[in-house]
Amino acid sequence: MTQRGRELTTRKPKISAVVPTKNRYDILKQSLPLLLQHGFDEVVVVDSSGVEQRAKNRALCRQLGVRYYYMVGNREEARNFGVKRATGDWVSVRDDDTKLIELDMESLRKAVSDAYDFMHTPSVSSCVWFFRREFFLKIGGYDTKLCSGDDYDITVRAYRYGRVLKTARDFGRTGQFEKTTKMHSKGIFSYGLTDFTLFMKYPSLRTAAIIPYRPFLFLRKIAEKRTKGNLVKLIMTTSGTMLSPLYYLTPRLFYNMLVSD
Repeated sequence: MTQRGRELTTRKPKISAVVPTKNRYDILKQSLPLLLQHGFDEVVVVDSSGVEQRAKNRALCRQLGVRYYYMVGNREEARNFGVKRATGDWVSVRDDDTKLIELDMESLRKAVSDAYDFMHTPSVSSCVWFFRREFFLKIGGYDTKLCSGDDYDITVRAYRYGRVLKTARDFGRTGQFEKTTKMHSKGIFSYGLTDFTLFMKYPSLRTAAIIPYRPFLFLRKIAEKRTKGNLVKLIMTTSGTMLSPLYYLTPRLFYNMLVSD
């Protein structure tokens, strides 16, 4: 084997983290420092915030040495945009409200290679979040018409077209930051709004069950605890679910609902 061949064989893969965010500066300023502690070669933030929070997010990323991009788009478009701008061999697609508590980066680097296209830990997560960058781009990234089931959809396509590194070991441990009612309500409205689109793409009893699931979930929460927050969430998720068929027919009619401040 030539010297060049040995270098390619022994080179550790470069791993990037891609984080889309929108109007969550108070959460981002907590999650980014934690993310940076775990040895990613780069962190790419894609921001779709309004003017005020955009300035704060840009300053925060500059202070922490994080690559920052601004774009107008929904979460799935931001994820795809971030992966295109990333320079890593592998990408970890992360939510801005995920608290990364532990990560064994050294073992993770040893596990991944060009022999695989994505890594999946079924015992921990039913969906895939870790991809070889070229493979992610080859299959088109996330479906930008989906919010509900976007992770399920990309997992289906990953298994259909790629080579899986399936492991029972979880290389890390995560938690969630607490979101405000406003953040949560807008999110679940977006989920409900794309439920029917997911069903039309994957017509099955499993995806059909998603359509009434969220309204019933929050209705149960109302029965357990009658709070203003739970009532708002119930109204928002029910509204999104009822509008879901119309969104499937004319998605651009609702585009501003998904990406506006």
